[in-house]
Amino acid sequence: MSRAVIVTGAAGGIGRATAEALSAAGWLVIGFDIKFSRDHDYLAERVEQDICDSIGFRNGLARVADANEIVGLVNCAGIAKVGRFQDSSEADWRTLVNINFLAPLTACQALVPVIAANGGGAIVNITSDSGRVGAAGEAVYSGTKGGLAAFSKSLAQEVGRLGITVNCVSPGIIATPMSAPNQEIIDKLVKKVPMKRVGLPVDVAAAVVFLMSPAASYITGQTLSVGGGLTMAG
Repeated sequence: MSRAVIVTGAAGGIGRATAEALSAAGWLVIGFDIKFSRDHDYLAERVEQDICDSIGFRNGLARVADANEIVGLVNCAGIAKVGRFQDSSEADWRTLVNINFLAPLTACQALVPVIAANGGGAIVNITSDSGRVGAAGEAVYSGTKGGLAAFSKSLAQEVGRLGITVNCVSPGIIATPMSAPNQEIIDKLVKKVPMKRVGLPVDVAAAVVFLMSPAASYITGQTLSVGGGLTMAG
């Protein structure tokens, strides 16, 4: 049986690139997203699921785990909302927290026993460099990503004895449908990037594939920035 990995947010942007790259690397990839188009042949299975519905999400994960040997999880689903914190609403906060932070926690809690029972494996959470150094206009988003990074380090300490690694990939400025509405901001930031270009989803996907591979089996609790050097946080 092929190694199976669940990727949330697998329908677009970084999630799609990650799912494609893992499939090319020999993984059986099961994608979760709220909606899929018809051109996702890199996925062994597509699960349309609102990950904010924790009960439905857990049920979907359990169903997939019963039918596949799950040894990997990539929490890639996420949203961003740019604007001054003083102008944001509590409804916005809750949506960001639910998708960017609570849903990955749900997935990890549901799948850690499964991955352990299958002999161990790897979890990669997609965070953000803004969660490490902050970002004006993304206060709550940055908070959710910073929280996910701290959670990942703590979880890594708990599950290492089970043969499970937990790491983060922390994108910088990446050209995705989610970032497209903020092109003016991106253009300004790219000028500060040592690599002098915007990142691509495949750049992030390559880092995920590495951390999911046997070559990274002794790496855990780490955050790997994929941002062209814009932020060099320790």
